[in-house]
Amino acid sequence: MIFIIALIVTVISIICCLEIKKSTVRVILGMVAFFSILVMILVGSFTYTTRYKIHDVASYISPDGKYELLFQQVGDPDWPFGHTHARLVLKDEAGIIVKHSFDIADDGANACSDLCQVTWKDTQVEAVISGKEQNDNQYILFFDGKTDSNQLDTRFGKY
Repeated sequence: MIFIIALIVTVISIICCLEIKKSTVRVILGMVAFFSILVMILVGSFTYTTRYKIHDVASYISPDGKYELLFQQVGDPDWPFGHTHARLVLKDEAGIIVKHSFDIADDGANACSDLCQVTWKDTQVEAVISGKEQNDNQYILFFDGKTDSNQLDTRFGKY
């Protein structure tokens, strides 16, 4: 919302700056446009960092070396003590096969490699994701691009 307001103020200031002939008013409108652009840059970079920036947490290579599973955090955890947004990305030599997004209930903590246990199979990779405030979740990513998920009765691999 602040971004949109700053954008409107900037556009109006620039248009008025071009139409008005008095130099004092033009300088003031130019300064308003400049500070509005600064606000847009700050809000945009904050939004990108907290919601969209991808943080690589861990990388797992298949035993045959053909596939790679990336465990990534998306943005920052919800504030305060909210879910951590994450995803698993399965890749081969040709590129990305599948991306699977999910949330981790871990008391607002950043994702770390300790939360993910990976098992490679002939046709799939299985990742078990743990969190302090949730049962373990198993995510199955097949090498043909399909996905499946199961909630387990364990927490950090223990009953």
